[in-house]
This record gives sequence, C-alpha cells and structure tokens, in this order.
Amino acid sequence: MTPLSVPPPEDDYPEVLERALSALAAGDLASANAQLEPIAYARTSVTKSRGLRRRDHGRVFRRDHFHCRYCGGRVIPIPVMELLGAVFCERFPYHPNWKGGETHPAVLSRTAVVDHVVPASLGGSADDGNLVTACWPCNARKADLSLARLGWELLPIPADGAWDGLTGFYNDLWQHAGCPKPNLHHDWASALSVEIT
Repeated sequence: MTPLSVPPPEDDYPEVLERALSALAAGDLASANAQLEPIAYARTSVTKSRGLRRRDHGRVFRRDHFHCRYCGGRVIPIPVMELLGAVFCERFPYHPNWKGGETHPAVLSRTAVVDHVVPASLGGSADDGNLVTACWPCNARKADLSLARLGWELLPIPADGAWDGLTGFYNDLWQHAGCPKPNLHHDWASALSVEIT
C-alpha cells in the first residue's frame, strides 16, 4: 500500500476564526476584522468555461493510471461506481446526489475527478499540463488553493499502469445492470477507451 503523501490540514483556520469571533463577541468588530486578515480571501470573478468533456476526463484518468496525483490513492470513475450500485444495490448503495445514508463510503472516498492544479480562480487553464486526476476528498480539500499554500506536492504519474480504475469490468457491469442509459455509458466507455456491447 502506498503511503499517503498529502498531510492532514495544517491551516490555522479554526484558531483564526476563534480569535475573530472572540473579538466580535466582545463587541470589537474592527478587531474581529483585523483577526481575519491572515486568512482573507478576496473574491475573484472567474470566467465560467464550459465543463470538461467526458473524453477529457477519460484522457486525464488514463494518463494518470487512475491514481490521485495528490495522495497517490487508486480511484474509480463515477460511471463504474454508478453501475456497481445498480448491480449490488443492497451491498453497495449509490445515490446520484451522493445522499448520506444512501451512498457507499467508497463513492465518497474513491471517485475520480479531474482537478486544475492551478485553480481557475488563480488563472489556471484547462490544458492537459494543468489537469490531473484527483480523488474526491483531495479535490474537496484543495478547493481554490495553490499547492504551495497547502504545502502539497504533485506526485508523478505512477510508472506501473496496472490499475485501470476497474474499467476493465465496465462491459460486464453494464450488462449485469441491464444496459441502463446506453447513450451515457457508451459515451463514458469511449472516453475511458473501453468497449461495451
């Protein structure tokens, strides 16, 4: 098992917020505002670009051998998770909105997403050099922060490309699920370079 290279959060958000709220509770709004200075986050206007296409996701996932480039964990594309839920609905529940109590924890911890290394809010582009595979938890923790701010390093693409994100089972899963949503799954299968029949 690969050790995680992503450390636990080392930010001081709770302490800073506690100081700010203490000042606010004491009736000192100016001091409360000053306490927030170390974590001040200026709003920026990010031009909404069209989302990445499935083929872009598939290309990045395949390039990174279905590993999170932040923690090194193995990840699984969302359509595979959905099909697992359809086939094993009692043992592997899946809800399309990841509703608590109705979604297996593996969906939350191992779903593959594409992340912008340099966030769009910081001027990051959507070209392949700025796109990496991430697990959902790392993507959520990273948010709009830079790797430098987090103290993270981008891991290299794993040399061993044996892990395929369970995409080798895509056709079997789709067949056992009763071939649902053919257009969606044919599109995803194509993006992931697998064939479903």
